Amino acid sequence: QVYSQRMSVEQHFALVHHQLKQMRNAFAIAQELGRILILPRLVCGLDRWWAPHSGIIPGSAARLPLLECPADHVIDLERMVQPERYLRESSMLCNPRTPRSVLLSMKHERLTAIAAAADGKPSPDAQALLARLRSPAKVLSLSGTLPDYRELLDASKAATFENWLKPFASLWCCNHPPGGRGAGHVWYDFFADVIPHRDRHNRLFDKPWTVQMGP
Repeated sequence: QVYSQRMSVEQHFALVHHQLKQMRNAFAIAQELGRILILPRLVCGLDRWWAPHSGIIPGSAARLPLLECPADHVIDLERMVQPERYLRESSMLCNPRTPRSVLLSMKHERLTAIAAAADGKPSPDAQALLARLRSPAKVLSLSGTLPDYRELLDASKAATFENWLKPFASLWCCNHPPGGRGAGHVWYDFFADVIPHRDRHNRLFDKPWTVQMGP
């Protein structure tokens, strides 16, 4: 991409939040099925550095967008403590150390839209989908439309899932703070599309998500 045409901070967050939404819904499916999520390949519009910058680390030759964005740019893996309990790297199936028996035990499923939950309970469509996805296959490969976590989980489970996942969103650094002073980083949000919701810092978002620097 021509450097002068790089993404704005707002465009970068729109791109990453779209991917975090898909990841969030995939985490919900994985948890319901007792599986571990293989991360998708992540794309970032801007690089990350520990000081204000204009898209790439000063002096680097990075090309934007970053088509192989490191997972720890957007996920707080340290906060997970033991991330291997919940996820695997996106390159796992290409790793020569992955047993052949895993690669040969794969089930492919294409998903379609399902009915929304009603009265805090998953629809029969959601229950049927989860039943269909239960399989002895070692790898479950999904394509199509991932159902929103609120369509799969009852109200109590959804609240527990939100509280579990929201602390794992990391931050992007850094924008130029107004007046040159103050925080320039911006936190990612797995639930940026959910109105209303509270983020990992208990900030209330009762309107469409917007870029906010700090805390």
